[in-house]
Amino acid sequence: TLVSGMGEGAYYMALPGYTRQFRERIGYVPFPGTLNVRLEPGSETSGLDSGGTMIDGFSDGQRTYGPVRCVGARANGVPSHVIRPERTHHGPSILELISESSIRRAAGISDGSPVTVELA
Repeated sequence: TLVSGMGEGAYYMALPGYTRQFRERIGYVPFPGTLNVRLEPGSETSGLDSGGTMIDGFSDGQRTYGPVRCVGARANGVPSHVIRPERTHHGPSILELISESSIRRAAGISDGSPVTVELA
C-alpha cells in the first residue's frame, strides 16, 4: 500500500555524491523523492539484500552518507528501482522505490493505493 514518506527522499536523491553515481550506474538521475510502499505481512523481500547495483557512500566534508543498493523493479508497471539504503529511518515493513519520473503520476496512484512491485 502506498504511504507518505517523511519528505527526506528528495533531499538525498538530489545530493551530487549520489546523483553522479545513479547516472553512471543505473542510467538516470532519480526523480527527487522516493515512493514508499508498506508491505503486507509475509511479503517476500529476500531478493533485495544481494545483487543489484551498489551506490557507494561518500562524505561531503560535513557528514557522511551511506551506501545504497538498487535493485531493478517495476512498480504498478512503471520501470523503477527498489533502494535499500544502509541507513534509513524506515522499518523493514517499508519498501522505497525510485524512478526517472514520478511513479505516483505515471501510475496514477495516491496514498492508500495498492502497489504491486515486481523485481526486474
